[in-house]
Amino acid sequence: MTAGHQISHWTRNADPFTVTTIDGWLVGPTRRPTNNSSHEVGTIHDDRTARELGFRSGTIAGSIHMEQFVPLCEYAFGRDWSRSGSLSLYFLNPSIDDEPVEALIGSSETVVDGCRRRDAVMKSAAGMTILEGSASASTFDTASAVRERLRQRRAVCAAGSRILANVPESFSAIGLPTSVPQADIDARLSIITERRPEFTDATIFGHSVAPLSAAIHAMRVFEYQLPQISGGFIGMFGAIDWQYLNGPVFADYPYEVDGRVVAIGDSPKTEMLWYECTLRDPSTSQDIARMLMLSRLLKATSPLWHEAPAV
Repeated sequence: MTAGHQISHWTRNADPFTVTTIDGWLVGPTRRPTNNSSHEVGTIHDDRTARELGFRSGTIAGSIHMEQFVPLCEYAFGRDWSRSGSLSLYFLNPSIDDEPVEALIGSSETVVDGCRRRDAVMKSAAGMTILEGSASASTFDTASAVRERLRQRRAVCAAGSRILANVPESFSAIGLPTSVPQADIDARLSIITERRPEFTDATIFGHSVAPLSAAIHAMRVFEYQLPQISGGFIGMFGAIDWQYLNGPVFADYPYEVDGRVVAIGDSPKTEMLWYECTLRDPSTSQDIARMLMLSRLLKATSPLWHEAPAV
């Protein structure tokens, strides 16, 4: 919690989930997410570091914002969205601790090859667009907002990758053990923006369910398998495409992750690592979820990019 705040995070996010239709959008309740990574000194979430990099303050992880969309997606597409729906978001402007934000889903949808898709966006109280993308009800949305961004990505600059120079686009790893500890979920319940009964009540799905941000974190075990990334750097989420295949994701359940690097790209300020992972139940060999992740590695924070201006 940022110094000076006197109101508990759960109190200010305890209003019931409601939906309002405004100008063609389904609008969820205003929430005030917590920067629960502010203690991670030297990261984009640390106030001092973030300000040195030109941000207003320590940033809220994009995966935290995705949790606000879950009940909104279920409202738009039905309860089965948490079994086979997708949420594909590109992060534009990070919000900061306690900043009021609203999740919006388009009130109309398009249907292509059985995939029901709607636009998705998050706005701050000041009108800033935090993120944009799409949500869908489909076993696999191949034309989601983030997947379209991947197709249109810029190639690596003429100077080549520096931070990611040792990471081949062919890199993959399989069978990585992972799980979402119930203790970690319980520790976040006092600050989570959308507190849902299935996080603690195992009777609803047969197991207690992991919040979306926790499920995303469990998939990131793939990152620890990557070849050594050169030099020091600070990274941030650029986009996340999450697809439930046979959801939801359970707490305290042994899963395995298969992952592969999809692409390495570049922007004027960042090197860009795209990878895709699949979460599998090893007891049934059933795929549970798939995630496409864009990680942005800030050139300004790497000594490898101090030799010459970024291209």
